[in-house]
Amino acid sequence: MDPKEQEFYQKVGTVFTEAMGSVFGMLTGRDFHLTGEPAQTLDAAPAVAGLLSGQSVYVKAHYQKGVTGTLYFALPLKEGTMLVDLMLGGDGAAADSIEGDSKDALAETFNQAMGSANQSFSDQAGETFSISNVEIGAFASEAGPVGDWIGTGPFQVMPIDTKQDSIQAKIYILMPDLLAQQFQRKLGFAAAAAAPAVEAPAAATPRAAAASAMTSAPLAAGPAVDPGNLDLLLDIELQLVVRMGQTEMQMGELLKLTPGSILEMNRSADAPVELLVNGKLIAKGEVVVVEGNFAFRITEIESKASRIRSLG
Repeated sequence: MDPKEQEFYQKVGTVFTEAMGSVFGMLTGRDFHLTGEPAQTLDAAPAVAGLLSGQSVYVKAHYQKGVTGTLYFALPLKEGTMLVDLMLGGDGAAADSIEGDSKDALAETFNQAMGSANQSFSDQAGETFSISNVEIGAFASEAGPVGDWIGTGPFQVMPIDTKQDSIQAKIYILMPDLLAQQFQRKLGFAAAAAAPAVEAPAAATPRAAAASAMTSAPLAAGPAVDPGNLDLLLDIELQLVVRMGQTEMQMGELLKLTPGSILEMNRSADAPVELLVNGKLIAKGEVVVVEGNFAFRITEIESKASRIRSLG
């Protein structure tokens, strides 16, 4: 693995390490210490199955924007169930299987970790990275069933050493080669191919000569984009979100919610309500009623330039 590839996998591993550490801590209310380790290449599923002994949990995350393909995580079943028990308000007791609410809780945990990591990748690449869903599977150490679930490989494996008072385990990020190549291009780590110079024939027409010059000569910086081109953006449909407030809770508290439960927000009753586009704040105002429907009256708003930047 060359130095540029090492830098790429270190960067990706760091993003996931920080995202998972933050989500684990938030959902359990405990301190987790996660440390990324150097990536390694494993050619096939049997080698992946050999990373963990005994019962293991595998997580599938299917990318639908930014890149396409499936990312996998692998961790010991025992520590996986201990993690879920902490999230559900327990003391970190281990279980022999993961199913029902425990399986859903682990899926939601990795869904949130992926969301946090993908926000970092989106910021770096300048486009949206997102997944469609997360799946959980539990398998013994035999390579056959694991290979059926995660595919044949090869995989780039990024280990994450995970420690908490009662938990000590390695969580493995498994990135198939094709997915890794897409990430490298999107994050600017792929080597740029040298464009061959094109020599114009002696009897070239003026138009052909101009085309040849454009192909073989370095491109000069062009003029600024015509502001009129911004009209092309005016028909883009955007989802606007009016946010009254937000809060955080442990997974166990979330599962205990019932009709009639009251959630206290982090915003006073007289504070302005926020209007967000693509998760970015563009205006503040107040909720009003218009012809029997809720509406939003703007009292403060960002500049047009800031609103355009919110499209990114």
